[in-house]
Amino acid sequence: MSQRDPRALEVARDFLAELATRLNLDPALMEQAMPHLLGMTKHVAHGVVRPAAPLAAFLVGYAAAQAESQADAGQAGERVRSALVQVEALIDEYKERADGQA
Repeated sequence: MSQRDPRALEVARDFLAELATRLNLDPALMEQAMPHLLGMTKHVAHGVVRPAAPLAAFLVGYAAAQAESQADAGQAGERVRSALVQVEALIDEYKERADGQA
């Protein structure tokens, strides 16, 4: 199924909800995070380099997991938002470097 397939987002949502369930995670978490993570990975893929996008998403998730293990859920959400802000800042830095080399 191609990314341009109009059903792709629906299939992705279904797949991720099922995966979350299988991993003993609340599927609502993925639904809430999906637009933010898709936006971040799009910016990383197009602003830095495509292979960095899934790895950046992993690091954001890992940061959230560390926060969850160290603090309450409210702090975990703040840690994710903070990680996303950091990713966006790094993307901007990469764009500036690329513009300087052009």
